Amino acid sequence: MRSTTPSSSIHRNLDRCIRLTTDATAIRNTLLMSETPEQPDLTRSLLDAVALFESIGIRYALVGGLAAMVYGRSRFTEDVDFVAASEHQQILENHPDEMKSHGFDPTCTWKLYHTSGCQIDLWKDSFADQIVLRAVAVELAGRSVQVAEPHDLIAMKLRADRPQDDYDISEVLKRADIQDAIIRERVDDEQYQSYLAIKKRIGLTNK
Repeated sequence: MRSTTPSSSIHRNLDRCIRLTTDATAIRNTLLMSETPEQPDLTRSLLDAVALFESIGIRYALVGGLAAMVYGRSRFTEDVDFVAASEHQQILENHPDEMKSHGFDPTCTWKLYHTSGCQIDLWKDSFADQIVLRAVAVELAGRSVQVAEPHDLIAMKLRADRPQDDYDISEVLKRADIQDAIIRERVDDEQYQSYLAIKKRIGLTNK
C-alpha cells in the first residue's frame, strides 16, 4: 500500500530538482575549471535505473539528496541514491542482460554504473522493505518515480548520522508536513533525541 503523504510535503518535482542541480554544477565547473567536463545525464540515468528495477521486479525508492530536494532541501546534489527491497542484489546478478540493456555495467550489483558516467548508490537499510512500500510517486520527465516518504527519509538520515544528514533533516522539517509520532515509531531512542534537538535548533515546536 502506497503512502498517503500530503501533497503539501512535495516541494518540487524531480524535473525541477535535477534542473537546479545541473545548473548549479555547470556554474561551479565554470568557476573552478578551465575545461568543463561533460556532466552525467542525471535524468537519463535515473529513469534507466527505474526502468531496470521495474523490468526485473525490484521494488525501490529514491532517497538521499535528490529525495531531500523534493521535500525542500535547498542545497543541490549530484548524487543519485536508491534503497531497494530485500534480495535486490541477487535479482540484479540474475539479470546481467537486462542491466546492460538499460545502460548499466552488469559486473557490479552493489552500485550501479551507468553509461552516462553517473554512479548510483544502493543504500543498505534494515527497514528497506517498509520504506519501498511507503514510497510516494513524484513526476520526472512525464513518468512516475517512487521517492521515499519524508518520515522514512528523515529516519534513514537519523540512522546514517552524518553532518549532511543533519542539514537535510532541518531543511525537510522546515517545509514538509512531518509528525513527531511517526518519526518516533521509526527510530530508536537516541536517534529520536537527535531529531528533537534538530527541531529545537531550528525553532520548531513539537507536533
